[in-house]
Amino acid sequence: MPEESFAVATPPPHGGPASEPRRLVRPLERSQVAGVAAGLSDHLGISPLVLRTLFAVATAWQLAGVAAYLGLWLVIPPAPARPAAPGVDAATRQGMRAEIEASRHRGRNIGEMVAVGLVAVGGLWLVQIFGWGGDPRWLAVTGLAAVSAGLVWWQADRAQGSLSDAARGRSGWLQPLVAHWTTLLAHVAALVAMGAAITLTLLLLPSLGTVGTLLAGLAMAGLAIALLAAPWVLRARRALLRVRDEKLLSDARADMAAHLHDSVLQTLALIQRQATHPREVARLARRQERELREWLYGVAEEADTLRGALLEAALEIEDDFPVSVECVTVGDDVALTPGLRELVKAAREAMVNAAKHSGEPLVDVYAEVAEETVEVFVRDRGAGFDVDDMAEDRMGVRGSILERMARHHGVARIRSSAERGTEVTLEMKR
Repeated sequence: MPEESFAVATPPPHGGPASEPRRLVRPLERSQVAGVAAGLSDHLGISPLVLRTLFAVATAWQLAGVAAYLGLWLVIPPAPARPAAPGVDAATRQGMRAEIEASRHRGRNIGEMVAVGLVAVGGLWLVQIFGWGGDPRWLAVTGLAAVSAGLVWWQADRAQGSLSDAARGRSGWLQPLVAHWTTLLAHVAALVAMGAAITLTLLLLPSLGTVGTLLAGLAMAGLAIALLAAPWVLRARRALLRVRDEKLLSDARADMAAHLHDSVLQTLALIQRQATHPREVARLARRQERELREWLYGVAEEADTLRGALLEAALEIEDDFPVSVECVTVGDDVALTPGLRELVKAAREAMVNAAKHSGEPLVDVYAEVAEETVEVFVRDRGAGFDVDDMAEDRMGVRGSILERMARHHGVARIRSSAERGTEVTLEMKR
């Protein structure tokens, strides 16, 4: 008794479906400030407290930790909102989930934030005491600019409004900017801090003259506006991309629904009407299967091998006539040459004649590929006809089979009788 073999499907890691590559995003619902540490923790598998402590320690050296945090804040996108269960959005709009939504933002650990802040301030103080730090005035400038950017960027992360509002650009920014008095207050404080940073910078610079000071002030003001507007620009760009993706998905769904209505549903209706005719049901199902495959995977290309061309012809006959065509090919499949293409056309005409005139529901097609020749046999078990008494107007047999094969250096033989049906033999060199 032969040994049995079994294929065992092993579950993917972590007991779930095949995991997709993890994207580096900022989960705002678990953030202490902007979610940078929480996002890095999810991506790297390191405790967020360790990462926050590292940022705090790096802050002691010329506020490097603050600069690194702001850079990552700007580069790492916020985590997209997960689709809610049916009914949740409606309940949220009606105010029925206000306490639940508010509780999600109460998860900030104030003690942890204070501790990390003290580490940063203490480290910065120690570095300055030992004389390893920079000029305190420049540190003040950097700190004011960081506070200004943090206030504006924090508002951009938590701005309300739909994707379409955010994708409108400048007009979509105004609505969240004036959504609440606290938002306006935060932006006013940010502008004041940035203005103080620019003023202090101009005072620290060597004398540039009136024109030089004016030009430097304008340049720094432009850089400040670009810095503060950067998260809003990125937010609008990301929202626009998401709107486009949703539009493409919606269009694809609409196209699929239209195609299913126009083809699959219509075929199912025809199958219901032909439920008492199994052969007709099978024919409709095969045709619909082929059409659906062509629609899903692209336009069907013309077959370029003998086996594929014969099968394609058999399927076309089944679509046009209430018959089944059994197609078998023996030997190596060969590429279609011009001569073999004419052989396939002659075989197709033989299938058409069998489907139209034999009166039988089954047509057999057998192809044999040898080293030097190709033979195709098309047979039915129908009524048959007298080959010697074939009418001159039977151009389907005479012109499309016999004369076609002769023109292309092939041979066609037809045997037919009332008892055994009709068999057409086609032979051609490879």
